[in-house]
Amino acid sequence: MIRIQNIGIFFFLLLAGLSTGLLAFFDSGLKGIVLLSLGIILGITFLFFQYGFASGWRNLIVDKNPSMISYHFLLATICSLFFIPLIGLNSGIIGSIAPVNLSLVIGALMFGFGMQLANGCGSGVLFTFGAGSGRMIIALPFFIIGSVLGTYILPFVIDVMSLGQIVIGNDFPLFLKTLINVSLLAFMFLIFQFFARKKKIQLNKKFLIGTVIIAILCIMVLFFSGSPWGVTYGFTLWGAKIFSALGIPVENFTFWNWPGPKRSLEHSVLSDVSSMMNIGMIIGAGLLASITGLFSKSNWPPKAELISAGIGGILMGVGARLSFGCNIGAFLGGTASGSLHGWIWFAMAFIGTYFGIIYRNKVGYK
Repeated sequence: MIRIQNIGIFFFLLLAGLSTGLLAFFDSGLKGIVLLSLGIILGITFLFFQYGFASGWRNLIVDKNPSMISYHFLLATICSLFFIPLIGLNSGIIGSIAPVNLSLVIGALMFGFGMQLANGCGSGVLFTFGAGSGRMIIALPFFIIGSVLGTYILPFVIDVMSLGQIVIGNDFPLFLKTLINVSLLAFMFLIFQFFARKKKIQLNKKFLIGTVIIAILCIMVLFFSGSPWGVTYGFTLWGAKIFSALGIPVENFTFWNWPGPKRSLEHSVLSDVSSMMNIGMIIGAGLLASITGLFSKSNWPPKAELISAGIGGILMGVGARLSFGCNIGAFLGGTASGSLHGWIWFAMAFIGTYFGIIYRNKVGYK
């Protein structure tokens, strides 16, 4: 029998989930409930398996442990195997395709640096915030603020040194295009696994199972929403709604006059795929944390780490908008869609992570 450790929080979140689902149903029908449910399952999955990107990248740099990052590429490999055919065969499904430009490079560097300061990426901030992390209670609001600042900056830099959108294997038949992209991602998985084995690190069954579950959920999101899972656009929309309510005219920003963002700003957040998934992740992680008692174990980190979390949140917010997403939307969604920008995002964010770790060491950040 399951014993709920934090029963008050559990029932509050359960009520929040049911209420949000009901509102989503009236706003966007069954689709809203499905996306909220997928978000809840993702929140539970990420927390249960402790599936992190920031820590996995840090483990490679600090401990020379490539194990976790190999599962990130396995995740992208599985997703790509389904994403590219679904995108190619269904005109109603679009990939995460973005231009290769200076904005991408700078934004990814900022994001990689920021996620080490905050100790979490976009998805990491969500599920640990849901689990009651004091650090993320600081990081998330600043992430949202940074995202809105990014919408002001992006139109000024999006065309600087731009090569346009580049899709790997786009001139080949769909089968070959899929094979090329899946092979590239699988090669990266095998390379990192090779070095892990050299360090006597065996295949981790827990992370392997978690990777497969998350991949299945990502494929379901693509199928039901018509686009790959993304995290940071939801933060951007939340911030714009808040800024607008406070009398700050974000609707005058060039970004919010582009067709997609303009439509999002004019409609409820319940109509936004990313927002529904984000809300679901917070609720899902919170429900699991309340059952396991993780809330009771949460505490506030030192002041220096809270300040770093705020700075990291700002950097990730701005960086995500300039580079068209985070580890989920840009790296996972981009590489799985065959977009070159996803690979460049990974390389630049990894460099940013390296310098973020140097900063952590200087300030004594554990």
